[in-house]
Amino acid sequence: MSEYLFVEKPLLNQLAAMGWQVIEHSSSVIPNDPRISYRKHFRECVIQREFAKAISTLNIIDGQCWLTDAQIDGLYEDFTDFGVKSLLENNQEFMERIKKWQVDENTVTGEQNPTVKIIDFDNWKANRFVAINQFRIDTPAGVKGCIVPDVVLFVNGLPLVVIECKDVNSFTSDPMNQSIEQLRRYADLREPEGSQLIEGEEKLFYTNQLMIGTYGDNAKFGTVTSTEEYYFNWKTIYPDDTPYLDPTTGKHRKQETLVQGMLHPRNLIDITNNFTLFMDAGKQRIKVVARYQQYRAVNKIILRIRTGETSDERSGVVWHTQGSGKSLTMVFLVRKMRSTEDLKDYKVLMVNDRRDLDRQLGETADLTGEKVYRISSSDEVKTELCDDRSTLNMVMVHKFREADNGNTPDYLNEALGKSVAEPSSEYSSEADKDNVVKLFESFGEVNPSNKVLIMIDEAHRTQKTGQDKASLSDNMFDAFPNATRLAFTGTPLIADHHNDPTWKRFSNNPDEPYIDEYKLQDAVDDGATLQILYEGKTADSAIYDKHGFDTKFENLFKDRTEEEIAAIRKKYGATGDILEAEDRIEEISNDLVKHYIQKVLPSGYKAQVVCSSKQAALHYQTFIRKTLNDWAEEEKQKPAEEQDKELLRQVEYLDAMVVISSDGTNEKASFVAARNESRKRDAVENFKKKFDFDKPDTGIGFLIVCDMLLTGFDAPIEQVMYIDKKLKEHNLLQTIARVNRTYPGKTVGYVVDYIGLTENLKEALSLYSGKDQKDILDTFKSVESEMPVLQSRYRQLIQLFEDKDISQIESLVQQKLISDIERYKATESVIQTLADVKTRDSFNVYLKKFMQSMDIILPNKLAHPYKIPMYQFSHLQAKARERYKDDSINITGAGEKVRKLVSEHLISLGINPKVPPVELFSDKFITTLKEHKDDRAAASEMEHAIRKHCKVNEADDPAMYKRFSEKLDDILKKYNEQWDQMLLHLETLREEIDEGRGDDSSAGDPFTDLIIELAFDGSCQPSEMEAVKSIVEQILEIMANKIEGLNFWDRPNMVDELEGKIQEVFILSAVPALEESFELVTTELLNLAKRRELDILSNRKQQDGN
Repeated sequence: MSEYLFVEKPLLNQLAAMGWQVIEHSSSVIPNDPRISYRKHFRECVIQREFAKAISTLNIIDGQCWLTDAQIDGLYEDFTDFGVKSLLENNQEFMERIKKWQVDENTVTGEQNPTVKIIDFDNWKANRFVAINQFRIDTPAGVKGCIVPDVVLFVNGLPLVVIECKDVNSFTSDPMNQSIEQLRRYADLREPEGSQLIEGEEKLFYTNQLMIGTYGDNAKFGTVTSTEEYYFNWKTIYPDDTPYLDPTTGKHRKQETLVQGMLHPRNLIDITNNFTLFMDAGKQRIKVVARYQQYRAVNKIILRIRTGETSDERSGVVWHTQGSGKSLTMVFLVRKMRSTEDLKDYKVLMVNDRRDLDRQLGETADLTGEKVYRISSSDEVKTELCDDRSTLNMVMVHKFREADNGNTPDYLNEALGKSVAEPSSEYSSEADKDNVVKLFESFGEVNPSNKVLIMIDEAHRTQKTGQDKASLSDNMFDAFPNATRLAFTGTPLIADHHNDPTWKRFSNNPDEPYIDEYKLQDAVDDGATLQILYEGKTADSAIYDKHGFDTKFENLFKDRTEEEIAAIRKKYGATGDILEAEDRIEEISNDLVKHYIQKVLPSGYKAQVVCSSKQAALHYQTFIRKTLNDWAEEEKQKPAEEQDKELLRQVEYLDAMVVISSDGTNEKASFVAARNESRKRDAVENFKKKFDFDKPDTGIGFLIVCDMLLTGFDAPIEQVMYIDKKLKEHNLLQTIARVNRTYPGKTVGYVVDYIGLTENLKEALSLYSGKDQKDILDTFKSVESEMPVLQSRYRQLIQLFEDKDISQIESLVQQKLISDIERYKATESVIQTLADVKTRDSFNVYLKKFMQSMDIILPNKLAHPYKIPMYQFSHLQAKARERYKDDSINITGAGEKVRKLVSEHLISLGINPKVPPVELFSDKFITTLKEHKDDRAAASEMEHAIRKHCKVNEADDPAMYKRFSEKLDDILKKYNEQWDQMLLHLETLREEIDEGRGDDSSAGDPFTDLIIELAFDGSCQPSEMEAVKSIVEQILEIMANKIEGLNFWDRPNMVDELEGKIQEVFILSAVPALEESFELVTTELLNLAKRRELDILSNRKQQDGN
């Protein structure tokens, strides 16, 4: 009931306040009348009545619908029958159909193959919005007879949103996880491909746009391809500015924010039309819905374009951090403009400054769904962009200079990366090339139209380079003087000492310098990107001085005297560039391989090594390979029982590859060989893939670069970057941000500094204002900064139990209790305290966070004092999971490194965390029960095992399991605190449950008892009982005749016929109670029949034999 009162009911109230028609069923019983939800039967997923009404009103000519009834019926079939393709394929097909679907003829005008309006995307108010709670869908072929999503939202009869509401209860301590799992069960997404088990009803999700899990204080959305880690909050109510307050709770929680921001009819139509797309992520096809900052930014841009009178007033900067999806924001903007009548005829230019980014952005631009034109020369800029065609164009900024007809001069080739066949080298901003970039003549005007939109990726790199210095971006702006100019950047020039900050280049509004802001800390808080932890390995790193890291290297970034340089050269035997000294690189390679094997490899992630030159890159490859081989040989020398065979297998499988650009025709043979090897093994693409022992090239765990792949390179599997290269300002900030991308199980990114970047990081931060510097610093923290977090999370766990008067909790987890009796009593006190589900929920959440901190710091010795408490808390968690049969208690969410340690520890104690709790009638149950040293603990485990068994199996015999549940409650109430007596009677009840109905029962007994329960409220007169038994015999005969065939429950027409026959029996029974409740009873009997089909058929054979 609390789920309904505090989650579901407030949600329905808010939907009604926003204009949804709410149809509300009772939350205490499963709906039994489909007519309440405007349906003919409970297998109807698309509401035909609503669909027909909407189609009739949306397709009007001269006051009448131009579609015939037969055409509307045909359209209903088109939007309910998608064939035998996968759920995702059908979902994508639906998105294509609602945009453009045709019938044979317009019967009013005679037009052939006219397009039908299924949803009115231009006038959202013209659509029909219906919200239905407890939306029952019968699933005769499923493992359960039906599914009942808490709330389903329909637009024109089409189910676009499915919402699952949860609250903390006695069977779950992680309501968000459970709500998402239930949504995935409803969509039949949990069973592996090829499984014959059916858990849900895919058809309900063919038209789905959003899947939402909520428990009030938290709410997240996903799509049909989302797993739990890809469900996200929605944190804006844009375009509204007044938060909705629920009248019952008086609060505006995360649930209210998501509902107001996503489910207002206006916003839902907008999101469905313009902010939803399908794309490939590796080998997987996924459905993507915009994140809230993308939605907000696009709509703010649209508003600015519409209201601005001048080019400056329409233009501006979008400050969205790296990894937050800027490229997709551009795509969503183009899609929305193309669907907006007054903006669809804009010519759009997507501008960038690097070849690799041009390819990457071009691939993203294809998601707009329109043809992308690639401008390849300065001449094409003038010939292809001068007209008023509403085309989408990709152009590199260097095309905005005279005489770029493929004959690019050497200095610019160097900047762009000379070899087009190779992945291009990274190059600095225009400002970084001041010493080589010549002054450009004005490019001249190309197109004076104000219907031109220029979107510039990483716009800070194309800024004006100084007073009176000509710029490629100046030329671009001169070419389109009245265009709307949008800058997208994660690192804008902003500090006061910049004479020309980024926002001034694109707008003249100091009061509103940015159209939208989404900064580093926002992305980390949202889980869109990860926090980055910095580890300094140079002698003057503060972290080394405080905590004694294993290795220290010279800070080669700061100014050195000639004597210091000479000493360093001597140490490494260097005759040339110190950064290329082989002895030094070998020493660093030994250190970074050790770091990688201990900290990163166990979780399956990969590493990038950034060095100073191509020669240094080759040295790193040599010594990393050597160190990996040495490590493997050393491990093999250990006694067999001490070897970590799995880790050894991984290390032997690892390899390091070099990715470098071409120097032209006279480069060293070793550089050519390295590049050829990289090309042959497709190093970059295989680096992005997860390790697969069957595919040797995916073993590329180290990617070594010097100038390529530093910025704009997206490899979410990369967790650590080892830096041995001098980087400055934006290049430094963007490079280290490569490791912040999200990836399954990845909780943090690492930057390990072997050259001394701390001062340059400070200089880079000086580009920003004080507040923005703090925001950036909050996302770049040292490993030592996690120690206070770890300590706080440890104290939080201790405090949780001390507040419950368990004073010995810290002594218990520190293994300081001496006697077995003390340890047992303390342990049992903890387990008993965790009987309270909210305490269990808090413990589960706190422990996950504690273990996440441990995963970040381990194997560093700073974490060693907390390893024993980690093991002990995990042991307590495992015992609570077993005692209370709570499958939601687990260590999912902790890093792989910690999970492996904990699993090994628990297995050593005889507890396998991968094995679910021992069930009531498992062979091991009594043995497990006897391990308890007192009756209270045994009674507690017996109670929860019985309760769970009844809940799991109640659909097989609802009346019987209701009776068992009532007996359980009576025993607990009667023998409260009398643990020996309680245990005795619980054991008797277990035996009774095991016996079930006994050998003397008939196949009809479960049906008879269910009818008595539903129609007679559990008891009836003897004459009525006899009548019911007689009716059950008739019904079983009818059922046996009907279901004795192939796939009966998959044939709706046959099921409908059976339903009608059973209803007829009740209507003609002359028993008033049955006549009044024939619909409810029939529905529940059909569900029971599906579960007991074999019993029905077996009973028929026995009767035939007699």
